[in-house]
Amino acid sequence: MTKSVYILFIAFIIACSPKTVSFTNSDVERAASKFPESTMATLTEGHAHYKKYCGSCHPYKAPSAKNEDQWKTIIPKMVANANKKEGKQVITPKMEQEILTYVVTMSTAPKK
Repeated sequence: MTKSVYILFIAFIIACSPKTVSFTNSDVERAASKFPESTMATLTEGHAHYKKYCGSCHPYKAPSAKNEDQWKTIIPKMVANANKKEGKQVITPKMEQEILTYVVTMSTAPKK
């Protein structure tokens, strides 16, 4: 019985732990084609900000759920809403750009 509980506990921890995202050189190249200053760090930071802020008010949407033009309209509006809701700037312009870079780049990522 104890062994079964231990295995279930480990399985639960693994299933509930945050998923890490790794980006490829191809992702960075796609990002840089639209956002020339993009790096692996830009995508990583954009993903982190997206997960932290964009799922706090509504369900998280996969980047592939929208196209580039839609994201370019949605992200500035949502950043303004988040900052207004908090009564201060919680998402800086740099963070906004990183989020936009992440979602636009990954909206066109090849299916795995």
